[in-house]
Amino acid sequence: MMQRFLSVSTAFLLAAAPVLAQDGQLVLADNLALKANWAMSGDDAFIGAHAGCYEGLTRVSQDLKVEPALAMEWVLVDPLTWEFKIREGVTFQDGNPLDAKAVSEALNQALKSEVPIRGFSPKQIASVEATGPMTVTIKTIAPLVTLPGSVANPGTAILSPAAYLKDGINPVGTCTGPFEIVEVDPQQYVKVKRFENYWGGKAKLAGGTIRFIPDANTRGTMARSGEAQISRLVPPAAVATLSSGGDLAVLEVNAPRVLELLLNNARAPFDNQKVRQAVRLAIDTAGISNAIFEGKSPPAGDPFRSGQPWEAPNAPVIERDLEKARALLNEAGVDPAALKIEILAYTGKTELRDVAQIIQAMLTEVGFTVNVRVAEYSSIEPDMLSGNYDLALLSRGYMTDVPEPIGYLTADYSCKGSYNISQHCNPEFDTMLAAAASEEDPTSRYRAYGKLAQYVYDNAVTVFLVNETVFDVASSGVTGFTPHPLNYYVFDTDLDAQ
Repeated sequence: MMQRFLSVSTAFLLAAAPVLAQDGQLVLADNLALKANWAMSGDDAFIGAHAGCYEGLTRVSQDLKVEPALAMEWVLVDPLTWEFKIREGVTFQDGNPLDAKAVSEALNQALKSEVPIRGFSPKQIASVEATGPMTVTIKTIAPLVTLPGSVANPGTAILSPAAYLKDGINPVGTCTGPFEIVEVDPQQYVKVKRFENYWGGKAKLAGGTIRFIPDANTRGTMARSGEAQISRLVPPAAVATLSSGGDLAVLEVNAPRVLELLLNNARAPFDNQKVRQAVRLAIDTAGISNAIFEGKSPPAGDPFRSGQPWEAPNAPVIERDLEKARALLNEAGVDPAALKIEILAYTGKTELRDVAQIIQAMLTEVGFTVNVRVAEYSSIEPDMLSGNYDLALLSRGYMTDVPEPIGYLTADYSCKGSYNISQHCNPEFDTMLAAAASEEDPTSRYRAYGKLAQYVYDNAVTVFLVNETVFDVASSGVTGFTPHPLNYYVFDTDLDAQ
């Protein structure tokens, strides 16, 4: 029987009952933390969006539809040219008016980002220009029918010209959203207050604090004790305990996110497809689902959850078969006993350590000698991106850059992909990607995504473990909070607490 790995703190059992928010203020225990002086290319931009401060030209609804935000409408003028009509009557929190000039300056600042913004970088965008008082024209390098979704990404938020400093970005008083950032402690928190002149109507909540809590167990404990009225991404194994009382609501989201075991396709022995297939056959994904995720995150075949319009047409969940795995290794001429391989995992997601240990034990059964290294993500990412690794665990959102998986497929699997940790490169795959990116008919485009996912499955480029279900917790006094499937918004006009 598989050993059951659990790492949930017993503090849940000892914590006091929740207390409600005071004076219209709410505390959010967030999994993110400021890392790069508000750089738009990473988590810092998501903190600005969670705070209800950052807004883009568009926004993504709960059902993943692209809707107007700071742009009222948009049109594809020709295959490489988009025009966006900017909303009238919007002011930044510093009193400056929103117009096409301010929008174009903000987006051009994004294009200058030291780390490219996935989905909106110089690789995709040729130019951004104010072509009228309230009209912005964006030209793309190649046809990009998903651009309206890309400019909903928090990394493309429109800030006042005063936000852009020589040494970074200052979001205090420079956003357009329903809440204004008023205090920042980069190590601990961001405080916000309601922006009284918000173009979309006054928010119900007076304000609040986002606390940076990287440990998932601690976030769950804060929900239980009442230190936080909303705690994001609590451990799956804590759900039963948190649900046991009547003062907390556990909110379940079938996230567009997959837990992957990345294999270095450019380094022996994983440059051999049969070896990659053998690794896949050696892993019991159903066992991982049950042992680590309480069966709430189903085993994965391809990256996309079953029932989505872009799932691979034939990518069944692999059943463990050690005999066949050993046979494939023999066909590849690989003696696993002669190899020492390492699995990388990172501390930001509590369960990854346990998943790594389970995979270590499973691969040992087919003869590999496996070491596990667990560290802060920032310390292992350079090795992962440069290809200096064997295997790595990654929790990956496949609609983070744009509310379709084209951004994920491009960044992670194209020859020049900005997040191609797998070190995969096939010009034929890139040709298929380009065709999908230019396909205007959604049904045909989704079918093209499915073919790309099928390719990744057939070639065992990545081993997909589980399609993730995530859990947020809210106190009973919180209203108007629905976890966003892309993790874009928290402090919004409807959010309130008593």
